[in-house]
Order: sequence, then C-alpha cells, then structure tokens
Amino acid sequence: MKIDFVTLSPYFFALVPLAVLFLAVAIDRRRRKRLEKPPQLEKLLRPPGYSLSIRLDEVFDKIIFESFMASGLAVFAGASAICVGLFWANHVSPVVLLVSVLIFAASAGLVVSAVLRAFRRVREAENIRLGLRGEQAVAEALGEAADSGFRAFHDLEDAKIGNIDHVAAGSRGVFLIETKARRRRLSRSGQPEHEVVFNGESLQFPSGINDAHSIQQAKINAKWLSNYLGKKTGEPVRVEPLVVLPGWFVRWPQKEIFQ
Repeated sequence: MKIDFVTLSPYFFALVPLAVLFLAVAIDRRRRKRLEKPPQLEKLLRPPGYSLSIRLDEVFDKIIFESFMASGLAVFAGASAICVGLFWANHVSPVVLLVSVLIFAASAGLVVSAVLRAFRRVREAENIRLGLRGEQAVAEALGEAADSGFRAFHDLEDAKIGNIDHVAAGSRGVFLIETKARRRRLSRSGQPEHEVVFNGESLQFPSGINDAHSIQQAKINAKWLSNYLGKKTGEPVRVEPLVVLPGWFVRWPQKEIFQ
C-alpha cells in the first residue's frame, strides 16, 4: 500500500499556525498573571454595566477558542477524509478502513459541535451587548438626575443576590433600579409594539411574554439592600424597587383608573 503523504502534508501544516498562536496566547496570559499587577490597588467604584462587560469579554474569548477548535478539527477532518479515500483505493483491510471512517466521522462531528457552540456564543454576546447598552442608557439618565440631588451607584455585586444594576440615593430616598433591556418583536396580543402593560405583578410584552421575575427580583434586591444599609447606618432605610425598560413605554391600566 502506497500513501501519498505529500498530498496530506498541507493539511497538517495548516494546523501549525493555529497551534502556535493558541499556545503563545496561553503562555502570555499565564506570564502576565504571574508577573504583572494593576497600577491601582485601591477599590474603585464600578462603571455602569461592568459585570456585563466582563462577561462579554469572556464570551468573545470563548468564541475565538471555539473558532480555533473548529478550524483545526476541520483540517484534521479533511486529512482523515483523504486517508479514507486512499485506503479505499488501495483496498486496505476492512478493520483499518473502518477505523479511518470512524476517525473522520468523529472529527467531522466535533467540527459541527464547535461551530454550533461558537454560534450560541455569538447569540449570547448579542444579548449581553443589548443588556450593556441598556444599563449605559439608564446610567446616562441617572447622571442627569444629579441636578436633583441624587447620587448614582452602578453594578453593585453580592455573592448572595448577584448583581444590582443601579442605586440612586438622595434627599427623596433610596431607589434600587433593575434594568431590563428587551428587543421589540411583532405584536401578538394587539397592543402596540412599543408598549408594555404592567398589571401590578408582571410585565406583559406585545410579543406575548409575561415577565413576573423582574418585578420579584427588584423587590428581593431592594429588601436585601434595605437590610444592608440598615446595618451600616444603624437606622432603618427604606429602599424603593424600580424596574426600568429602556426604549419602551410602560402603561399601568390600574393606575389610570384611579387618576
């Protein structure tokens, strides 16, 4: 049996740049983490959407990794496909041919899996970017509220409840703000596509989605923040929960009845 390795060599050499780049990035990150330190060691206030920006960076890293994996596996799958053809043409034993077919099938399946994972990461990145823009829009509006005596804090994090998007504190009280950025979709309920109906317990979107979780999340986080501030100040602090939907018009029919 004679196999033309000259034909296969470009496929294997194509893996070299990907392997070298992946190895170099891994070594450089490990070296930086061990030898370098940030210039500012004091604890800084977080900018709006800080947690989401960190998540976005992590997702982009995973997209790059999955893309490398898909490219490398595709080269290996192409080489194994050529091997299957050569083995078939040279009438090798059925066992060797079967093993080569299985290797090709496994590598091709891994390529498809890596591509699908990368696609899901892209969709995840789009959702994170939407949430990040929403939090930045709310933070910009809170910046204008500074003229009314409010001071805004962003991206407060706790291991128990997770992330609090914004807190506005002023002479009129303390307000916890949860930002929920959603895309507009075709209306399925007859209500305008830009309008959300609040019934006191949940948010009804025109696409048919009924969101009660956001309201409960804001209430739970506000209760936690109230207890936290009470322990820090030694006085009871009332925190009002708010859910903000950037770019949407929220209608509250029950409130309209009593006006």
